[in-house]
Amino acid sequence: MLNLVQLSSLLLTITMKPISAGQHSSVVSLHNKGYSQHQIRAKTGLEKGTVDRIRKEVEGNKESHPGGYPSKLSACNKTTIIRQITTGKLDNAVQATKFINSIISDPKLSEEH
Repeated sequence: MLNLVQLSSLLLTITMKPISAGQHSSVVSLHNKGYSQHQIRAKTGLEKGTVDRIRKEVEGNKESHPGGYPSKLSACNKTTIIRQITTGKLDNAVQATKFINSIISDPKLSEEH
């Protein structure tokens, strides 16, 4: 069975004009060498969508990295907070915030966001 990336790639391949095997391997080679999409487009003359489709084929289902700040709460802290809320020990957002600040190592970090 095809996954979503393979299916969308297949649909795009059917609807787009084909590229040569040489162009395809050139894009793969440049991608593997660390060239950006813009640089690959400039070197090959291919469109953004084509380069992106080939990049997705090469990377497959590679897990993306979400970026941003790491979570201030550990999984254990999150479980503890949920337990406090579901058992009725915390009734409102103010109480929850005070409780969170009491269990994390540096409460000032949580106030920045």
